[in-house]
Formats: sequence, C-alpha cells, structure tokens
Amino acid sequence: MSVRYKHLTVEDFLRAHATMVEAFADYQVDMSYMTSERSWLRNLKSGVHYGCSVGAFDREKLVGVTFVGLDDWQGAKAAFDAGTGIVPGYRGQGIAKAMFEFTLPGLRKRGVSKFLLEVLQQNQAAIRAYTKTGFNISREFGCYDLSPGSFTADNFARSDFEIQIIDKARVQGFKNKVDWQPSWENSFSGMDRIEDKLIRLGAFWEGQCVGILVFYPLLRWIMSLVVDHDFRRQAVASTLLSALMKDLPRGVDIVKINNIDLSDKAMLAFFERAGALHVIDQFEMEYQF
Repeated sequence: MSVRYKHLTVEDFLRAHATMVEAFADYQVDMSYMTSERSWLRNLKSGVHYGCSVGAFDREKLVGVTFVGLDDWQGAKAAFDAGTGIVPGYRGQGIAKAMFEFTLPGLRKRGVSKFLLEVLQQNQAAIRAYTKTGFNISREFGCYDLSPGSFTADNFARSDFEIQIIDKARVQGFKNKVDWQPSWENSFSGMDRIEDKLIRLGAFWEGQCVGILVFYPLLRWIMSLVVDHDFRRQAVASTLLSALMKDLPRGVDIVKINNIDLSDKAMLAFFERAGALHVIDQFEMEYQF
C-alpha cells in the first residue's frame, strides 16, 4: 500500500463527503444526519478552503480527508480542522498526521500562525496523537441536546419582552457582549457566511435589543445566545429559547447546543435547568506555528 497526498478542489467535495460518511460510520456520536447538503453548508460555515484541505489516496481510492477552514482568530490568521476522517482499514498508519503536515507549508505561506481542532474527550488515542504532533489543550466544551418534550424554560419566560426577527447587523452588535470567545464553528464570522440559512431572534425591552438567539435549522444548532450585561438574570435567555422551541421549523426534532465553554457555569446551569441533556465534552486544541 502506497498512500499519496494532495490538496482537494471544490469538485472533490462529493467524493470527499462519501469518504467522511464511511469514516464516521462507527464514530462515538451519530453522524448519519450529515447529508452532503449539510456537510457542504457546515464547511461553508467553518470557512473551509478546499485548496488547503487534503485528501489521502491509495491509488485512486480516497481513504482519508482533512477539511481545513481559514479565518481570523483573536486578531491573527488561523486554520481549523473542520473534519478529519480515515476509512476503516487505513487507521493507525499515521495518515491523519501526514495530512496535517502536508497542509502546513501552504498555511505558513498564507500567514497562518495557529491551527485549531476539536476532539471528543473520550477519544484518548486521538488526543495522544495530537499531543505528540504538538497540539495543546486550550479549552473544554460541553455539548447538549434539547428536545421539545423535555423543554422547561417556558416556565420562566416573560411576556413583556418583545421577540422579533432581527438582521445580521443586529447580531454582530452583540459580538462584544459575549463572556468568552465562541468556538470556531459558532463564530460570528461563521454566522455571516451562512446568513440566509439562519433564524435570528432578538428580545426587545422598550425598543432596545437586549438579547439575541441564532439558530441554524439545517444542523439543528443554536449558534449563539447572548444577553446584554445590564439585563442578565431577567429571563431574557429563557424568553428567547421559549420563542424558538414554540416555533421550531418542520422536521427539527432536537436542538443541539454545542461547545459551551465549561468555565461558564451559569450557562451550563441554564441549559440543564431548561431540560437539555448533557451529551458529550470536547477539548479545543491549538498548534502554534
């Protein structure tokens, strides 16, 4: 077996998606809902650049893929592993590391100074491999699922807040009101890249927008829930979440709240109080160039 590596093109997407489906068939988290359309839009949200992404080929068979996103991160150019998959039979042979190393020269030429990824905390083999490659743990994230049947936050919702559909400019106005930087996939720039696919809700008090909730129906994700500091602990978040859950788009049977910083005990407690089920935890890891 002789594996060769090359950068992908947009035209490789469907083939790469089929490889990822095969690679994630035995993943710890069910990824069967990730259709080619969802995968394409998730890549768009993550800023995937196909010319920086890598495929591993055994002759003509695509056996491994790393999708690489590019964006500004904390004031510097950065890259993100938006998905790495190796099909069964080719694992444990250093292919993931080789794909990562293959993309580094091109990223350096683009001025990238940091590479980020997310990994399930129970995936100890992957964590060890990333650590050996030079990655360090930067943050811990919690992931939750909320079903309409278990939702309880409507008990705390207030009727004196007006809930309106808002535009992306209003959302961007809350960028400086967050307590911690959102994960790569929930970034404000990512929301801009898929602006026409989102449900954006604002809570208003006397004409002032005091909180926002951004939901991505296709992936069933809450990408952002932010409340103005002057209106914390006044049921703004409960009212926004209640408005979303009462009017979920057709076909959405679960709402995912991914990548809550585990240092934010108040937000974790809020979602647990709302009936959300803790599903899994992730590490965010960084590689410094």
